[in-house]
Amino acid sequence: MGLKKFLKGVRTLLLSILIIISLLDLACIHPLVKHHQFQRYMWLTTACTLTLFDALIALPIIFWPTKIIAQLISTGFATWFFVGTSYLVATFWLVHDPKTPPRADYVIVLGAKVTSAGPSRTLRRRLNTALAYANQQPFGPLFILSGGRGNDEPQTEAAAMAKYLHAHRVPFDQMLLEENSTSTTTNFKYSKLLIKANWRGPKPPIILVVTSNYHLARSILLARQHHLSVIGLGSQTTISSLFPAMIREIAALLLQFKWTLILIWFLAAIFCHLILN
Repeated sequence: MGLKKFLKGVRTLLLSILIIISLLDLACIHPLVKHHQFQRYMWLTTACTLTLFDALIALPIIFWPTKIIAQLISTGFATWFFVGTSYLVATFWLVHDPKTPPRADYVIVLGAKVTSAGPSRTLRRRLNTALAYANQQPFGPLFILSGGRGNDEPQTEAAAMAKYLHAHRVPFDQMLLEENSTSTTTNFKYSKLLIKANWRGPKPPIILVVTSNYHLARSILLARQHHLSVIGLGSQTTISSLFPAMIREIAALLLQFKWTLILIWFLAAIFCHLILN
């Protein structure tokens, strides 16, 4: 009787935690899309996705609490779901409580797709956000335009960004082009080298990184891994692009921390097995 009550209490606690996490996810997603049209479709898609993940976490351990396979499935999905929730919470705070400095010495603009017509819509949004910030300062910051050339791109992303900014009255001597990067982590690796070679101030420079709002959390994390202290500023994302972009970001985080997450999964499964058997 005591074991049955204990197992029932564990199940109730698990369901309560999952419900709270789902509500937290929804609360964080809603402000990210409330200014876009067709937000009801985003709500529906997000709600269905979260409900599916909740079911994947809860059902195995609810119906087969003492089975090791059920415990592995539940703890595995719980670990991955925790990463997704952490990403959404971090993105929410970065977008809606930005700590944008009144001035910056450098503005790093992270590259995105470039076509024969020039910067893609996503990249133009990033550039316009950087321009709006720079135009508010009495002394313009130095732009670091970071992005190499993909196999399907006619020129480097940095070169395309430079042309775009120059067309918007930014002189070329106010830009530093970083044309070797092929990923977000190399964006910061090579941008750091440019800053180190250029900076002459007595104190560390103030660095603002501009990217899409869904990309802020992982970008700041990668910058810090390169010991680069940055402040993030996010550009808007269309409603049709936001959901798949967030899924890609979560997948990238899972891949980036795969060994740590596997260790957490293993320890969580052992703990779950000990208390349920």
